[in-house]
Amino acid sequence: MKTTLKKSARRRSQHTQQGELQKQRLVDAAYDIIAARGFEGLRTRDVAMRADLNISTLHYYFASKEDLVRSVAQRLLLEFKSRAAARESSSAPPPGPLERLHDAVADQDALIRSHPATYVVVNELFTRSLRDAKLRPVVQELLGQWEGHFRSLVEEGLRSGQVVAGSDALVTARTLQCLMLGRSLLLLLKGEDLPRDAIFSQLRRWLSPARAG
Repeated sequence: MKTTLKKSARRRSQHTQQGELQKQRLVDAAYDIIAARGFEGLRTRDVAMRADLNISTLHYYFASKEDLVRSVAQRLLLEFKSRAAARESSSAPPPGPLERLHDAVADQDALIRSHPATYVVVNELFTRSLRDAKLRPVVQELLGQWEGHFRSLVEEGLRSGQVVAGSDALVTARTLQCLMLGRSLLLLLKGEDLPRDAIFSQLRRWLSPARAG
């Protein structure tokens, strides 16, 4: 009896793992198609074909194309979270808030150059969310995570005296967010290079008490 139960549990575990792998293949395929063709070119049959799965498997995991798109947005959210966590854990001793801001700018620079599709998909999702109320909360969470990261850096800088006293943490965080989003668009649309060191130098002039004085 115990042997039968163990075999049954093992089969369920293998089935679950296979299912998660299939779902991930479909999400990755949708991501690639959105990056190459935009939402207008996203077809579920093409996604299934790219993932080397049949269309019925896609519909088993995703009841609609919108469900699939939301999973793409969740993939991006997890990607940004993992990159931020990797930056934090790779520094010893932990750098100050302005240094971590520099790291965030440098990380964006590296990501745009190595994986430009990431920001293509991000901007596609932003546009899509204006018309899709169900997608909007996922995009808002993505933006909220980003804003929260910048705000925490500014607040830490205020406490440690590394940021100009009296700075509004929320306004500063949202301004930084706009800068990063705008920079990604300039690079993607115009191919213009905004060197990260030059950007950070300007940010230090704005944020640092020594520079402000």
